[in-house]
Amino acid sequence: MSITVDLRIFSPRWGHEDIYSVELDRDFMEITMQVRTAKATWRENRDPEWTGESIQRIMNNDHIYPPQITQNLFEHVWKEWRNGEINDQQANAELQELAGWLNTVTQSKPRTDFWCKYF
Repeated sequence: MSITVDLRIFSPRWGHEDIYSVELDRDFMEITMQVRTAKATWRENRDPEWTGESIQRIMNNDHIYPPQITQNLFEHVWKEWRNGEINDQQANAELQELAGWLNTVTQSKPRTDFWCKYF
């Protein structure tokens, strides 16, 4: 049992949307953007173990600065899907909603010359 959801997330670094793939599996969740990967492995009665890069670091490379809660939000969808609280279509819809929120945050960054030097 696994599904893969492709999310189109705007990259200010490149000026276009990139595809972030999220694979949900009973034993793991893997988020990839080209060769960069963040993977959470299920551990019974414990928090998932994350390996590879953090989601934050992967997105920061594309000049996306997501809120700190972002990793937890991905985990929440995975756990709800894994536990049967939501089905494949609902998981897809909720991940798409998360991508939309990230795009809203990214596309509403300050755009004055002062902030463009920082972002």
